Amino acid sequence: MEKFGSEVYEQMWGSSEFTITGNLKGYERVDLLKEISVPTLFTCGHYDEATPSTTAYYHSMLPESEIVVFEDASHQHHLEKPGEYLEVVRNFIDKTENRQMFNNPLNPISLKN
Repeated sequence: MEKFGSEVYEQMWGSSEFTITGNLKGYERVDLLKEISVPTLFTCGHYDEATPSTTAYYHSMLPESEIVVFEDASHQHHLEKPGEYLEVVRNFIDKTENRQMFNNPLNPISLKN
């Protein structure tokens, strides 16, 4: 637990994941999402603590972003549905690379290793 930095976490967030009591209480920068200019994929599970409606809200604030909600999954949808999750991410990366190649064929952005 020492490497986790729990003192910093508690100072910034608070002692509970579900109730913000630290320095970040009241910190909100959703208005800056529109300034993000890279392809962005939002994912969540249907039963996620980051609810589909909350995730959809952030998605709506970020132009040209995409959202995928995994049915019958929670916050760890990447572990609960690894095959579906990897397929979604791979498709997003492939689509992003193709778009980058089309928009700037002399300087494509590679997202794969």
